[in-house]
Amino acid sequence: MPHAVVRPDMFYAWSGPSLLVVNTRGECAGDQRLTGYYFRETRFLRTLQLRINGHTPWPCEAASIAPDTLAFTYVHPEITNPTGGGTGQAGDEEDTDADGVPERAVDIRVVYSVRAGSLDVRTIIANRARTPLHLTIAWTIDADYTDIQEAEASRPKNHHLGFKTRIEPEDALTQEIDLSPQQVRELPFRVWPSGTVDDLTAKDVEARRAAVEEWRASFTRVEIPGNTLAEQIVAGNIRDVASFPLLDGDRDEWLALQAGMPLYPAFFGRDAVTAGWQAAMVDRGRSLSAALLRLGRMQSNRFDAWHDEEPGRIPYQMRSGPLAILDENPYYAYYADFASPLMYIISLANLYAWVGDTQVIRRHWDTARRILDWARQYGDRDGDGYLEYQTRSKMGTKNQGWKDSGDAIIYDDGSPVPAPIATCELQGYWFTAQRLMAMMAWMLGERDTARAYWKNAAELKERFNRDWWVEEEGFFALAMDPGKRLVKAVTSNVGHCLATGIIDADHVRPVVGRLFAPDMFSGWGIRTLSSSHAFYNPLSYHRGTVWAVEQGTILFGLRRFGFDARAHDLARAMFDLAQLYPEHRIPECIGGYGRAESPVPGAYPRANTPQLWNASSFALAMQVLLGVLPLAPFNTLVVDPKLPAWLPDVIIRDLRVGEARVTLRCRRDDAGESHFEVLNQVGTLHVVRQPPPESLEAGATERARDALESLFRRAS
Repeated sequence: MPHAVVRPDMFYAWSGPSLLVVNTRGECAGDQRLTGYYFRETRFLRTLQLRINGHTPWPCEAASIAPDTLAFTYVHPEITNPTGGGTGQAGDEEDTDADGVPERAVDIRVVYSVRAGSLDVRTIIANRARTPLHLTIAWTIDADYTDIQEAEASRPKNHHLGFKTRIEPEDALTQEIDLSPQQVRELPFRVWPSGTVDDLTAKDVEARRAAVEEWRASFTRVEIPGNTLAEQIVAGNIRDVASFPLLDGDRDEWLALQAGMPLYPAFFGRDAVTAGWQAAMVDRGRSLSAALLRLGRMQSNRFDAWHDEEPGRIPYQMRSGPLAILDENPYYAYYADFASPLMYIISLANLYAWVGDTQVIRRHWDTARRILDWARQYGDRDGDGYLEYQTRSKMGTKNQGWKDSGDAIIYDDGSPVPAPIATCELQGYWFTAQRLMAMMAWMLGERDTARAYWKNAAELKERFNRDWWVEEEGFFALAMDPGKRLVKAVTSNVGHCLATGIIDADHVRPVVGRLFAPDMFSGWGIRTLSSSHAFYNPLSYHRGTVWAVEQGTILFGLRRFGFDARAHDLARAMFDLAQLYPEHRIPECIGGYGRAESPVPGAYPRANTPQLWNASSFALAMQVLLGVLPLAPFNTLVVDPKLPAWLPDVIIRDLRVGEARVTLRCRRDDAGESHFEVLNQVGTLHVVRQPPPESLEAGATERARDALESLFRRAS
C-alpha cells in the first residue's frame, strides 16, 4: 500500500485551546508560515529555537507521541567529515568542534507537552564523551500575538491587545551546565499565555485534564479480532476524536469538540454536532450534549447583518483570535449557515435515542422550536416551501449549505449561481429535522404539535420528489436558482438527501446507482462533483474532491435503505484510504483522482489533518455496519450486523444505551451471513434483531424471522 503525507513540513500538537506548530527540526521559526505556540488562536510564541554553545543541534528524529505530545532527538556537534560506515568515523580518532566538544558527544531530547492552558518544554541533555563538558543551553524566543488566520496567510500582525507570554521559571531560557561523562540533566520550563479574556491557572488546567480523562475512560471499545489493521484504524480515529475537546467556556461545555488541526482550533457548530452524533456510540453523546449547550446559549434573538444573525439561528463558527476580538471579521460568532441549526435538531434526537431521558429534550426544546420557527419564517425567504440562503454580511460566506466555498454551486458553464440559493441537501435536513421534532414532541405529550411537524415534513417530501427530480440524469438537482430553475450538476449533495430519507422509494435505486457511476465514485469515495462536469477540478474544495465525513453520511443512507453491498464498497474505500496516511488520519478532503489512474488520490492544498468529523466517521461506519440503532426510551437496542468479508469478527465492549451497558460480538460465517451474541449485559435492555425500518431489501419473512430469533434469545 502506498503512503502519502499532507503538510510534510510541520508537526503539531494540541490540547483544548492550546496548539503548538513546529517545523521538522522541532522549531518555531519566525520566518516560517504558521509555526508557533497558539492559545485561543493567538500566537504567543513566534520563535522557539534551541542552541547549544550558540549552535543549532543536528536533528536525528522527529516523533508525534500523542495528539498533545511531540518529541525530537538531536546530537551536538555533528561529524563534519564522515569517513566510516553509517556516516561515522573510520578509525578511533575523536575530533572536536571549536569549543572542544567531541563530535556527537551530546545527545539532546526535547519533549513538547501541550496543556489546555500552557506549553511544557523539557530538554534532556546527556554527555556521552569520556571527559566532562561545559555547555551553554539557550532558547531563543519571541512573540507577535498574531491571529492564526494571519499566520497561515503569512501576514503576521501584532494587534496590541495586552497579551503577554510568561516563562516559568524566568531564568530557564539560558543556562550554563557542567556534565560529567554519562551524566543526564533535565531542564524544563513552562510557557504561560496571559492577557486573554479568561486566562487559565494550573488548577484550571488540571481540572480540564481530569474531566477529559474521565470522559475517555467511559468510551465504548471496538475490537476487530479478524482484522487488526481495521482495529488500529478505528482506534486511532477514536483517539483523535478524544483529543478535540475545546476545554473552554462553562464546565458543561468543555467536551464540545473543535473542528480540525492545525487551522481550525475553534468551535464550528455543524462540525461539533455532526461529529457528536457520529461518535455517540462511543461516548453515549456526551460531547454532543456539550456542543448543544454551547450552541443553545449562543442562539440569536436579533437581526445583525454583519454576523448574519436572525432570531433563532445558531452559530456556524466561533473564533477567538484577535481578528474576531477586534471585529475585523464577523467570526467571533458567525451565523451564516443553514446546516448547523437543522443539524442541531437532528443531533438532539440522536442524543435522546442514546440517553432515553425526556429531560434531555426539555433542556433544549425551546432552542429547537425557535430553530424551526426561524426556518419557516426566515429560511424560506419567498414562501415557496423550500429553504433559500442569502448572505448579508459584507465579509460573509456566500454559500450556506453543506458546501460553503464560494465556487461550490455552479451552472453547467461554470458560472456561479447567484443568491438566494436553495440546495437539495438543505431540504433533506429540513425534512428530517421536522420528522424528528414531531417524534420528540410526541414523547413530550405535545400531540398536536407533533402532528403539525409530521404533516409539514410529509408535504415537503412530496414537493421535493416532484420538483427536484432530473429525469435525464436519474438524479436530483443540486440547487434551485433565484428564478426557481434547477441547477442540474451531479453532486454528492444528493447523498445527504438519501441519508435524511427525503427521497421516496421510487427514486432511491436510481440515485444509488448514479452515486456509484464511475464519474462519481473514484474508488476512494464519492466525489463532490461529477468528473464529467465541465468545471470538475480534483483538487478544488467542493468541485471534485472527496470528503471522508460525507462518505460516512452516505454510508448511513445506504444501509438505511438496505443497499448493504454498496455500503460494503464505500466502507472498504474509507478504510483503504485511511491506510495511506500517517496515524490513519484522512485529510480534510482528498483529491478526486480515480483509484485506477493514480495510486494516491491527492489532497486539497493546506488541508487539515486530522479533521474532527473525518475521525468520527469511522465510529459511525462501525455503527452502520453493525446495524446498531439505540432506542433508549424503550430500553431497547436494535442490532442488524452486515459484515463484509474483510471484517469478519467485531466486539463492541461496554456499549451504553440509557442506563444499561452491553457487550456484543458480531460474526460473519462461512456462508456470508452475519450473527450477533450478547457477551455481557448490565441493566435492563432488550437487544433485538431487525433490518432498518426503511430497507427496500428486507421482506416480511426476514423481519419475522429476526423478531422470533430475538424472542428466543431473550427467553434463553
